[in-house]
Parts: sequence; structure tokens; C-alpha cells
Amino acid sequence: TCWDEDEDEETHPIWLTHNEVMFLDDSLTMMIERDSMSEAITTIRAVAPSANLPAPVMLLDKIGMAVLQVTDPQSIEQGTTVYLGESEMYMLREICHSYCKIGKEPVGYNLKRKIYLALYNDSYEKNKAVDTLLATVDLDIKEPAPKIDK
Repeated sequence: TCWDEDEDEETHPIWLTHNEVMFLDDSLTMMIERDSMSEAITTIRAVAPSANLPAPVMLLDKIGMAVLQVTDPQSIEQGTTVYLGESEMYMLREICHSYCKIGKEPVGYNLKRKIYLALYNDSYEKNKAVDTLLATVDLDIKEPAPKIDK
């Protein structure tokens, strides 16, 4: 498993395949701060043409460790778990286009789904349960309730 060191933010474990890890690593570029006289943040690579995501070093560290784990020739695992904070997940969703594939693996779709499950699964499951319960309630009232005289 990859690092779990973000002290300020709750992290969520996300299982990533080899292709998902490599896709993320290829899509990230390092975010660097410049002096106060110019733009506050820039990147090592140009962002616009390749649509790379400027990422903080801590996220690059997590993905870098994941790359080492999924490319380790002595490992028999087909992927690894990475612990991501909510802000990191929101950043990564920006590069996870649902149409992106590596070979036949729909890495963009799979990553987007994993990220949203980590962010919203509890609320989603509660809403599904409420919807299921409401679907079983007969709300079709045909006549008004009888009035009770006091």
C-alpha cells in the first residue's frame, strides 16, 4: 500500500490496477511555486497541449510509490492500494476522462467510478435505500382521511 501521511485530511484507500497507476503517473506534472512577482503557481511541463494536471509533490510521491509497486518484477500483485485525500481525488478526477483506455482497460471510466465511490458511496447507498423504501410505500391516497368530530 502507498503512503498515508496527509495529516490534515481524511484519506480513502483506492485499489489501482497497473494501467491505472501508469495512466495517472503519465498525466501528472509537478506543481511549483514561483516568486511573488510572477504567477503564483506554474508547472514543469506545459499544461495546455497535453492536458497534464499540475500536482503537489505529496500526490506525486504517492503515485510514484504506486508505480514502483506495480512495476516491481518480484511482485505478483496486479495493482496496489493508494490512500488519497478528498482534495487529491478531486484533482485526479479532472484527468480521468471516461473515454480514456489503455489497451482494452477503460482506465478513465474505472478511475472516475473509484474516485466517486470513495467520495460519495455512503450518501449514495443511503439515498438508494431511501428510494427503495419509498418505492414500496403506496402514496396513492384515493379519498381524504375521515374527519373526527370533537
